[in-house]
Parts: sequence; C-alpha cells; structure tokens
Amino acid sequence: MGSDLNKPIGDIPFDEKAFLRKARFKSILRIIIISLIIAIGVFVLTIIISEMMLQNQENRINSFYPDIVKFTEPNTFAISGESYNVRLFGRQKEYYLLRLIGNKPYPAGIVTVDFDIWRGEQFKGDKSLAIPEGTKEYLAPYAVPKLKFYNPAVKYDKVIREFDVLKNIHNDNLVEMALSFDRPLTLSEIKTIIPEDLKLMWGAVLVFEENDYKEKNYLAERLVGNPYIDSRDGEKEFLKQLEQLSNLQSYSSINLKRTVSFLKEKGIKYYGVVVVGHPESLQKLSSNSIIRGAVLGIVTTPY
Repeated sequence: MGSDLNKPIGDIPFDEKAFLRKARFKSILRIIIISLIIAIGVFVLTIIISEMMLQNQENRINSFYPDIVKFTEPNTFAISGESYNVRLFGRQKEYYLLRLIGNKPYPAGIVTVDFDIWRGEQFKGDKSLAIPEGTKEYLAPYAVPKLKFYNPAVKYDKVIREFDVLKNIHNDNLVEMALSFDRPLTLSEIKTIIPEDLKLMWGAVLVFEENDYKEKNYLAERLVGNPYIDSRDGEKEFLKQLEQLSNLQSYSSINLKRTVSFLKEKGIKYYGVVVVGHPESLQKLSSNSIIRGAVLGIVTTPY
C-alpha cells in the first residue's frame, strides 16, 4: 500500500470548494480583524482628541472666568474647583465663589460652567432668591445676602437702607455693606465721606452714559467694578487688567472692549462701594445725604 506522498502530484485529489471556503474564511477573518483594529484606533483617537480639546476649552475658561467674576460680582472671587465629563464631547467645571470680609474668606456660592469641545459655555448656579418676595435677595446655596447697588440715573420702587439693623449687631463683628451714592463720585471724593476705619473692598463703576441708564434701566444690573479700589494705583491696575481681559476670547470680550474705551475717554467714576468694618463706624454714614442705599451683606466675627 503506497502513501499519497508517493503518488504523482497530478494524482493527488484536490477539493477546490474546500480550498475556496478556507480562503474565503481567512479573508473575512482578516477583514474583521483589520476593521476592529481600525475601529478601536478611531475610538481611542476620538477619546484622546476630545479630551485634549475639552482640556483646552477648560484652560481657556480658566483664563478669563475668575477675572470676570472679580470685575462683575461685588467683592467676590472665584476659586477653581473640580471638572468632570458629562457626555462624550461635554464637560462641566465648578467654581467656588468667596467674599472677603476683611481678611476672612466667606463662601458665597457655586457656579457650574457647562461647555463642549466647540465652546458654547453656559453658566449655572448664580441664582438669587428674594425673602420676602420683592425685598432683600439672597444667593443660593448658602443664603448669603446679595449686594445690590442703586444707580443714580435710575428710578427704583424701593431703595433699601439697612442702617437701623446695625444697632442690633455687636460691635465686635465685621460687617459688609454695599453703599450707593446719589450721584457719581471720584475716588478722592469717596475717601472724604467714608470713615478711615472702614475698608473699601469694591467700587461700582459707571460704564454707560447717564441717558443710556435712564432709557435702558436693565443696564444698571450689568455691574462692572474695581476690586483694587483700596490699593495704591488701584485704578491704573483696574484698567490694565480689564484691557488684558478684553483681549482674551470669551463671551464678554466685545462688551469689555467697549467698557475699556468708555473708561479711558470718560474717566472712572463710582456710584457705589462695598465697605467692611464695625457696625458703629457704618452707622456714622446713616445721616449722610450722599448715601442713597445701604444693603447689608455678610456679618461675621473677625479672625
């Protein structure tokens, strides 16, 4: 009995169908493997690229948002918090808001920024609640009093003056208060009416013409202020940083450029300030006719 190995090649049986099936199977398997490798590569690359783009967007927001808060929220600073992905191409970033009472930071709220790889940032969390309705406002979630100013060009149904409340606060405490003036004042004029033992923390600045405020009352709610009001050359630093901020890509760039141009042309005048001090010192201002409004902020014990 001979083996097939001893047979001539032409005499060895050849199953063409089996060969083709095997070749087809190998071809399909090769295509599937290659496709899987490509799909996995594309998926991984998409995740990596989207993470890089999201991080770039987060870095961009970090470059301007804390400064936006500093210049638009009275006596308030934003501290960068956690960030987390909420969808494939989306992320949320938290900022903790603090108010400085003397040298003591006090929690004032949390703002969440929602954004995508193509920007579109939305800001959530800066909510306020009036208690009772229509009067004093408080910021969520810590029920911190909202600091309000009264623009001298705008008529209000009610102007809050809380000097009487100061009588019930022990003089060892530090009190934050937003004072509004009945007319625009320069920094030198402000210093002649504010007692020396009160610390200037933030100044509400006029950034529109008087007629603009009269015709469009909502402009008075768009606060811009100087957080360096009590510093040497603070107004120069204020303008310098505001101009630098206007050159960064943000949702406020156009408005900031207009504001810088207005202040350079018209000069800096204030219609209100945030001060911090002891209740007895603040009560001295109650009889000053220049003080139009006085909204009580945070009351706390000093360090």
